[in-house]
Amino acid sequence: MKKVIFDNIHGYITLNQVETRILETLYYQRLRWIRQLGFSFYIFPGATHTRHAHALGVSHVMDRILKNLGLAVDDGRLFDPKARDESTTFHRMMRLAAMLHDIGTFPFSHSIEMAYINHWRNQASHTKPKYVANHEVLGSHIILHTDFEGGITRILKEEGIDPEELSRIIAGRSQNLLANQLMHADVDADRMDYLLRDANHTAVKIGLFDLDFLIRALRLHVRDGQQMLCIAEDGINVVDSFLVARYFWYSQIIHEGTGYKFDLLAAKICEYFLENNLSYSFDTLMDKVSQNPYEYFTFNDSYFMAKLHEYLAGRARHPMIGELSDMLARRIPPAQVRVAPIKPTVIENDEHRARLIGQCHRAVEWLKAELAAIDPQAWMIVDIPSRDVMFTRPWDSAKKDRKTAMYSRDSVKVLTRHGELKLLVDASGSLMKVLSHYRNFIPRVYLSPKVYARLEKKGILEKMRLMVWE
Repeated sequence: MKKVIFDNIHGYITLNQVETRILETLYYQRLRWIRQLGFSFYIFPGATHTRHAHALGVSHVMDRILKNLGLAVDDGRLFDPKARDESTTFHRMMRLAAMLHDIGTFPFSHSIEMAYINHWRNQASHTKPKYVANHEVLGSHIILHTDFEGGITRILKEEGIDPEELSRIIAGRSQNLLANQLMHADVDADRMDYLLRDANHTAVKIGLFDLDFLIRALRLHVRDGQQMLCIAEDGINVVDSFLVARYFWYSQIIHEGTGYKFDLLAAKICEYFLENNLSYSFDTLMDKVSQNPYEYFTFNDSYFMAKLHEYLAGRARHPMIGELSDMLARRIPPAQVRVAPIKPTVIENDEHRARLIGQCHRAVEWLKAELAAIDPQAWMIVDIPSRDVMFTRPWDSAKKDRKTAMYSRDSVKVLTRHGELKLLVDASGSLMKVLSHYRNFIPRVYLSPKVYARLEKKGILEKMRLMVWE
């Protein structure tokens, strides 16, 4: 059984029997109704592409990588349901891992997931939740606990695919280092697809790179009996280009673009819904996965928007959440405070980061006091990131020795012309030897546009600009 789909990024994508069966499940069809870039379409009207298309694209890229590495079987075996030898099963397993890696995605992708993660953290501070709330846990549950007609677990078992191992590969915790690298590394199939797809649909070209060149530069190397993914020495520049494109994409579009403001509004609203039992709890979601697939199918972008519309139409509204909901519905962005230290800063060590975080907290507390004096009802959304945008990890020897890093799934390895293996960050010809030590710290503080205007009028923001926060 074959199914051919035309993709606007990669052209024709051909699915085998197990992939076609999974494509037709409610779990996979649900991804048609989840936007890849959350609320970025508020800024880039073309960014309405979905997780459904992205996951198919990752599967296609994975297939191309396997072919380049010499790990793909011929089409006769790949598309023959009766062929279940080790090589064929591995080829199918990796395509499926790519296809299913986002199966647990929340509405509006990471926008609503932020709310569930924050809500879980608040719960965990005073009780022990049944599950850790994130899309990986939800996705793993779908793969492992839907052993019924129309369920993904049942299909995988019938097609000779081990759900347990598939789940481990998707999570990057397989005993197979190569499988982990193909799914979770600084250069992997997932990132190759979404950078090109997102750049195409937003029409912002800073996410572009040469996909053909990059795939051709990938090499398979065996060390201590273990296969690992490497880059040929003459492919260092294309890998640098890829990592630079990803760095600027996240810095400019994902974390600093206006679209992120709306993602935060949505997350704050959804967190309120969770706290007041106005939305599915994570425990309820986990139950619906295995008990009511049709109801789980509806947990998509439309679900959150329906909740938002219902809240807007109601009479009793929380002052802050009511304003945020109105802003999100009408595409009114919050005002962003961009005064040092609350602004993007390139940093190169943990000491610099710790100092900036301390300064940000002091600035935020000072600003809270000023806001309270102006309007006790004024709200502030503070987002000080726990992780920064980086090119790649520097793998500082003080934290992790080179031997350990060589066997990590994330680090990029270079195979020299003489068969020597080294880390990209150690390669003399790589920009990453220098750039890996720098990362972008992007703190954010948002206010109501009206309150921001009052701060400006009273000269408070100018006063803030002149202050020293050491």
